[in-house]
Amino acid sequence: MEMNTTELLLALLKALPINILIIIMSAALGFLFAIVLTILRIKRIPVFSQIADLYVSFARSVPGLILLFIAYFGIPEILTLIGLNSVDVSPMHAAIISMGFYHSGYISEIFRPAYLSVDKSQHEAADSLGYTPTQKFFRIILPQMIPVALPGYGNGLVYLIHDTSLIFAIGIVDIMGTAELFISRSYGTNQIFIYFVIAFMFSAMCFTADSLVRKLEKKTSF
Repeated sequence: MEMNTTELLLALLKALPINILIIIMSAALGFLFAIVLTILRIKRIPVFSQIADLYVSFARSVPGLILLFIAYFGIPEILTLIGLNSVDVSPMHAAIISMGFYHSGYISEIFRPAYLSVDKSQHEAADSLGYTPTQKFFRIILPQMIPVALPGYGNGLVYLIHDTSLIFAIGIVDIMGTAELFISRSYGTNQIFIYFVIAFMFSAMCFTADSLVRKLEKKTSF
């Protein structure tokens, strides 16, 4: 079957918001959970800090595709065991959860050294001025953490964008899933062209994310 290039491009653009939504939601989930992990690891809370260390090691060593399958097939099983089998877990939910928690392991490894890079004298100065822990963090610590963490965080976003190329494996018709449908329809005769188009789309997303992070770096640099 002859492939219609215009039809392909329109179909890919129509599927693109799915990837963007999963990237945004996974990045937000990963960011929030990374903060929790970082706090537990820095404060060295007994038991919890060891669990956080183990989780970060697990998330960074297991392939994203495996975590995607674990979330997709495992979450319904867990919900059934606790009596919540009526709760629907869609492929989108599974993708956001798995990608978010996978992402958090990497981001925690960026946040922790950024926090530790702040000189102890800064903490002592804030304490001597009577700052509460919240005031100390947002007024003194965070402004110094951000320039250190941003380059690594930008890389983490790029890796997350790359990982969304896997979500078609659980039945999500994103840009990669759409590409595979067109390749099947054309019996593989146009797959090189299609993959080049997909490569360009992922490159554009990565370039956009990287540009936004670089602009933020310039605004927060001392």
